[in-house]
Amino acid sequence: MATPGRMRSTRKLRAWMVEQVNSGQYPGLMWDDAAKTMFRIPWKHAGKQDFRSDEDAAIFKAWAEFKGKLSETGRSDPASWKTRLRCALNKSPEFREVTERSQLDISEPYKVYRLVPISEQGVVQSQGRTGQKQSKKKRCRTQSDKEEENEIEEAKHMKVTSDITSVPLQPITLMPTEDSLNLQTNNDSESVAVLKNLGPVNEIQLNFMIETIPPPGDLPSLTVSIHYLGQEVLKRDIFGNDVRIAYYSSSPSPPPLSSLGVGGTGTERISLPEPPASLPNRPAFSALLPYMEKGVLLASTNVGIYAQRYCQGRVFWTGPHTSEPGPHKLERTSRPVMLFNRQTFQQELDEFSHNGGPSPQCGVTLCFGEELSESDDLASKLITVQISLPWATQRVQEAQSVKDSLAFIQEMTGQSPLGEVTLNLVSIA
Repeated sequence: MATPGRMRSTRKLRAWMVEQVNSGQYPGLMWDDAAKTMFRIPWKHAGKQDFRSDEDAAIFKAWAEFKGKLSETGRSDPASWKTRLRCALNKSPEFREVTERSQLDISEPYKVYRLVPISEQGVVQSQGRTGQKQSKKKRCRTQSDKEEENEIEEAKHMKVTSDITSVPLQPITLMPTEDSLNLQTNNDSESVAVLKNLGPVNEIQLNFMIETIPPPGDLPSLTVSIHYLGQEVLKRDIFGNDVRIAYYSSSPSPPPLSSLGVGGTGTERISLPEPPASLPNRPAFSALLPYMEKGVLLASTNVGIYAQRYCQGRVFWTGPHTSEPGPHKLERTSRPVMLFNRQTFQQELDEFSHNGGPSPQCGVTLCFGEELSESDDLASKLITVQISLPWATQRVQEAQSVKDSLAFIQEMTGQSPLGEVTLNLVSIA
């Protein structure tokens, strides 16, 4: 498990930046007006042929060094340095970019930032964000905009998806102590934030490690687990669309669900095994299993999970998306029955993500030869088949991880004097 970096108290960015502008030691960093209320900062793309790392990235490297964020290996990373200072300037209420004075399409491009007076900071912060959103809709994207986006992506070293649940953040618990401010890891690999008192804290930074989520195609469409009197006797991951669960593997194959407008080709087979010698009531299994010949067909589709019964033996089922009280019998009909509804699951997941409550269920259960209700003890049933959906389980886990992380961030934001927390996101393989 990845371990987050440390949190540290820093001087105010405003005091540091004013000091650097006044020093005159950074090429292109200068005051833009006589009153020294606005300053220019060089903004050349690191991918330009005439880019000079020692000059064009000097101020960004100085900020990374001041923050203690230079690479331990000494590797030059101007894109990452630039992104760090850009984020700090844009997030701070003490600075506001003056886009009409910036020059980004010249040979020595620069941006202009204004030092916001304390009396205006509360207003500027809210109005500035609203104005930025509106201006983004109106103005055309210049080549410089595209280059800046590329630099940000290079600094992140990861792909960002539109679904936030695909980027789970590692939850951290808060433990206050007395002397310093650090992040530590305990023996259980659980990240713990240890707050200690070093005086006034002006800024809190959190480093989160992000683990890449495998694409849904790498997960089984179904996981089938067969239980005899509550004891698991067989488990199989299904990567195709259709699977047939039956007693005799040599029995004539019924038509695949694809012929009925459901599922696809290449039906897999799972044979119900003979009961282990250690199980009691073996004669009951011997009497029931022959009726499971031809079995049940399951299909995973974009709409949901369907089942169709071909065997003579009775089959009952339970699932999260039934509209009527049980027991639910799987009849021998010409059309499959939906056991799990993907759209309903997504609605439940959205409700869970935004409003809390119980997490969505991610599977269904079949019972061969006996009635089954939600309250029944599965260990008392001769043959039960539990069908889980790994992709759905993953979605729920991602949503829970994001909720836990956001709750922690909100807690940390409440403890920051400025009401802000800076997140540095780092991907791991």
